[in-house]
Amino acid sequence: MEGFAGKLVGSLHPISTEECSRIHAAAVRVLAEGGMRCDDPRAARMFEAAGCTLEDSGALVKIPEPVIMDALAKCPESFTLHGRNDPSLDCAIGTGEVHFCTVSGRYIEDFRTGERRQATRQDAIDGALLAEGLENVHGLYKPVMWLYDQPKICNSQILVAEWMKNSNKTATWVYNTGAEHEIPDLVKIWQIAAGGEAALRARPHLLGHVVVNPPRVIDINYTSWLIGFCDAGIPLSIESALMGGATGPATLAGMLVQATAETLALVVQAQSYKPGHPLAFCSFNPSMDMRTGLWSCGNPEYGTVGAGISAMARHYGVPCAGFGMSDSCEMDQQTAYEKALKMYTYALSGISYIWDIGGTAGFNFVSWPEMVLENEIAGYIGQYLKGIVVDDERLAVDEILKVGPLPGSYMAERHTRRWYREEFFIPELSNREFFESWERGHTELQEKAKQKAAKILENQESPVASEIQSEIDDFLDFVVARDTD
Repeated sequence: MEGFAGKLVGSLHPISTEECSRIHAAAVRVLAEGGMRCDDPRAARMFEAAGCTLEDSGALVKIPEPVIMDALAKCPESFTLHGRNDPSLDCAIGTGEVHFCTVSGRYIEDFRTGERRQATRQDAIDGALLAEGLENVHGLYKPVMWLYDQPKICNSQILVAEWMKNSNKTATWVYNTGAEHEIPDLVKIWQIAAGGEAALRARPHLLGHVVVNPPRVIDINYTSWLIGFCDAGIPLSIESALMGGATGPATLAGMLVQATAETLALVVQAQSYKPGHPLAFCSFNPSMDMRTGLWSCGNPEYGTVGAGISAMARHYGVPCAGFGMSDSCEMDQQTAYEKALKMYTYALSGISYIWDIGGTAGFNFVSWPEMVLENEIAGYIGQYLKGIVVDDERLAVDEILKVGPLPGSYMAERHTRRWYREEFFIPELSNREFFESWERGHTELQEKAKQKAAKILENQESPVASEIQSEIDDFLDFVVARDTD
């Protein structure tokens, strides 16, 4: 899908070019002197092949700066996530467009009953259909985190199958159940959804997530995912998941240094395994709330560090994606201000692919009406990003001279009809009524969102071809029978 673009994309970074160089130098020192713990012999061989030094029988990897710079030079500056069977859904990553995507949760607010409950298979279907029907949702993280009414051993396969059967929009996957067949099974489902192995490689619709375990550990499971994604031709989103004050420093600059070092280690690993493979830096760096021991994602430093990671990605010439989130445990004013401020900060910093729509409470809670509301927030942000375009037609000098002074009006002018819908944002849900008429009777914002969610789910049909749905179902039947017998 065409993302939001404009003069303000990439206009805001919390660190200067000189400070990016200092962060880089500090991260290089960490990797060269301290290195990364490596829990997987396969990963150790990748690092060794790239020119790194192995110590402690391969359990410690020292990464020198020339190896880092060589790996970065192999990374594409941009890439495309493709809409399945629909080029209009393509998302350009790293080209100056901003795309908004959904997030996930273990529990759901059932807007029909008001109940908070565990997510089910039907919720995965509804979440995919709703996102498919919202114009400012460009991609999907998993619709829900877990299907509590399905067998655990094949939960990921069932979730991904229903997701792929009900939306053609771009997607992101990150999770580890540790199930024996999880990676090849999911790759197979993604290939079926794309139209085959070659089709997925030619037009990847998925961003695959690979994470360092902080502080400074290359993880066995994520090495398996890196291999699986690269072999299938799926671009990578790579990140440090440090928590400031717990698994990372309690200073923003220190968080950036460690996050940059850990992300650069994944760059080296990925480019050693598959030179030229597309990837994006990713921000997900909460801090610990020392009062509770919980991570905090809605705080200002979360968005600031994310914008800093975007600045470092720009410094290295690679794209950037980012997770947003709110800490609120309900869809309230806190959710609204935490999300709006962070989404706007991310967009201004030039993050290309932002996961933040529809969920809160640290990936614990999703709401379909909230997805509808945040779809409108994304529209607001997209309008802000345009800035003010200055050209002869928009300067409107001829119209100003023609209409004024009073009692002139621009309402009947062709110039007004030509431009007002493009230059002025017209919200669907936000109130713009005259106060007295609003006071006499109005529909609350949350109720409007519920009504729109219900209407979409009542009318939205899956855009996925029936033969692809049937092939996914056949493979899923095989998986369930194999894993539950």
